[in-house]
Amino acid sequence: MRAVKLAILGNSFVCLIKFIVAFYGGSAAMFAEAVHSLADTANQALLWIGIKRSKIGPSKDFPFGRGQERFVWGLISACGIFFVGAGVTIYHGIDGLLHPRPAEINKWTVIVLSISFIIESATLIIAWLDRKEADTANLAVLLEDSAAVLGVIVASIAIFLTEYTHNIYWDSYGSIVVGIILAVIAIALIRENLLYLSEKASPDELQQEVRAIIEELPLVEDIKDLRMIILTPDEHVLRAEVEINGYLLVREMEESLREDFEEVNDFGDFLQFCAAFANRVTRTVGAKIDEMETTLKKKAKYLKYVDIKPS
Repeated sequence: MRAVKLAILGNSFVCLIKFIVAFYGGSAAMFAEAVHSLADTANQALLWIGIKRSKIGPSKDFPFGRGQERFVWGLISACGIFFVGAGVTIYHGIDGLLHPRPAEINKWTVIVLSISFIIESATLIIAWLDRKEADTANLAVLLEDSAAVLGVIVASIAIFLTEYTHNIYWDSYGSIVVGIILAVIAIALIRENLLYLSEKASPDELQQEVRAIIEELPLVEDIKDLRMIILTPDEHVLRAEVEINGYLLVREMEESLREDFEEVNDFGDFLQFCAAFANRVTRTVGAKIDEMETTLKKKAKYLKYVDIKPS
């Protein structure tokens, strides 16, 4: 969350100053960097929308809430990086090769690149410190800022070579390289968001922790099935099938069963006793399952929804 906020602010400022210098100087590499920053800003705004919407609670139409919507917006953002960021940047570079024009490189070019490098590096460090499993929004900021820092370096090298060799094609080469970097990052983010939209399994260490908690529950004889998926970076959904220890269950009802059994005088009473016993078992198992689910949520705070079924 913090990384996305700061990335939007930082990239908005960097984008503005890059476009100013690119339009006045005519550098293809600087224009590529400006488009790169514009794409980053727009895509991070999409990530912000996804984060906000993912916090909408459950409703009739969405019983598990909208937690996975952040991955949808992350996917849209990644596609934006690929088609807008990479596409426009590579196109501009190729256009520079086909229709070369001299670029004006001055002190403002160097100043803007230096400011961009500092700001992008700062947001990159924050994104690195805030990284966590399944946080594709933070991953997007991390990769985009990594590309931004690398892009500034590539643009600086391209501009330096253009000025030093007087070969204006270096500027366009720099633009194409920046575009390729963006394309690679976009493909990685598209793949990552698709994984979580396909209900990716929770990390093994969390699953083992939950399994250990369930095994410690008094009435659980065995765990027949356990499935745990990622809902958001901080929330997981658990579906488990367990075998209930029937002896322990009956022992809890022993006193009331004894009282009912003493009232059995004939077969009709026995049938009533059996019906009452079946109802009591059903209610008791339901109550115990509810207790298990509550216990799991208390001990494993990351479990947003828990569904335990007796085998």
